[in-house]
Amino acid sequence: MKIECLSTFLDGAQRFEAGDIRTVPDALAHKFVALGWAKEAGQPAAAEPSVGEVSLDIHNAASGLKDTNHG
Repeated sequence: MKIECLSTFLDGAQRFEAGDIRTVPDALAHKFVALGWAKEAGQPAAAEPSVGEVSLDIHNAASGLKDTNHG
């Protein structure tokens, strides 16, 4: 499906800029349209962009290895 981006957003490693017109798989296009980030090219926008506070769940990683070579 051909979409027109209404805002700048990332999807995985791809960056979509406001005003871009791209052809993407239908499922992805429907997701972007439902979130209000894009509209079907040539059609009016269906929804307001989904914005809000985003929190990241960051987990600290610690190595479980010990130096056992005291030799």
